[in-house]
Amino acid sequence: MKKTLLVTAKVVFSTSLIVWILQKADLLAIWDTIKQANYGLIIAAFVLFYIGYLIIAKRQQTLLAAQNIQVSIPFLLQSFAIGMFFTNLLPSTIGGDASRMYDVWRVAGSKSKAVSVILIDRFFGMFALVVFGLIASMLSTRVREAVPGIVLYMALALLAMLTVLWMVFGSGARVIDWFQSLHIGPFGFVQRILARIIKGFELFKGRGDVLRRATAWSFLLQFNVIVHFILLTHALNINIPVLGMFIIIPIALILMLIPVSINGIGLREAIFVFLFGIYGVAVESSVAFAWIALAMILIQGVIGGIVFLFRRSG
Repeated sequence: MKKTLLVTAKVVFSTSLIVWILQKADLLAIWDTIKQANYGLIIAAFVLFYIGYLIIAKRQQTLLAAQNIQVSIPFLLQSFAIGMFFTNLLPSTIGGDASRMYDVWRVAGSKSKAVSVILIDRFFGMFALVVFGLIASMLSTRVREAVPGIVLYMALALLAMLTVLWMVFGSGARVIDWFQSLHIGPFGFVQRILARIIKGFELFKGRGDVLRRATAWSFLLQFNVIVHFILLTHALNINIPVLGMFIIIPIALILMLIPVSINGIGLREAIFVFLFGIYGVAVESSVAFAWIALAMILIQGVIGGIVFLFRRSG
């Protein structure tokens, strides 16, 4: 019942945002913008997604190796593609991360290791986003004026994430040991669940080499993502400086992590209308940009579904 209400609320939120945005836009102008796009650049931008897959696979392979688990890059590429299918084309109760955890569990034989590797892999991606977002917001007077307090929010988020990395990879692991020794009465079951997940992090302790490599892969991935979006702006003749895109995209991606809509629909459009509007971009161009970005994500989901079918039949 609660899940149904949550999904319903997300649908209502997405629909409301779309209706509100389209009241300000000319649908024909949006369609004209899409029709006149440079599809060569759009294809190039789409290819960058799969370069991103390879970077993610290398990062995950690094994390798995630290857990004494050897997995091939083709397997991880396949796993991530299937994860995109579950993330984008099935109900929200079945997520891509859960699919990837299942794949790791199959090869590692350990649920705690599977959960810990995917969680820390996801964490590194968010860490790089926050670093990019903080630097970007500090560089842009326009963004700081449009989003008051954004530098403070980003700095606090980065501090929290650095604390987590210190706990997992450094001497802060003692904090985890302390937490596991606590006796918290009726909430002990929560502690036991968390303890099993935390146990998977134990092999990362003191592995500064893994921390450095995973961080490097994460920054390379986010650079690739921003270049992808820059190609889309050029494809749609949206005039935003390259530095502006390095400011907008990390902030936009962080905001789109907020789980208040269905697959980011509505929220994605609102974010790009607002952030592109800071640079004087028309609502119609911003919506066209958001819709092409969404179409690319859905196409990845379809491709992931095909990979999933072939893997099952193989």
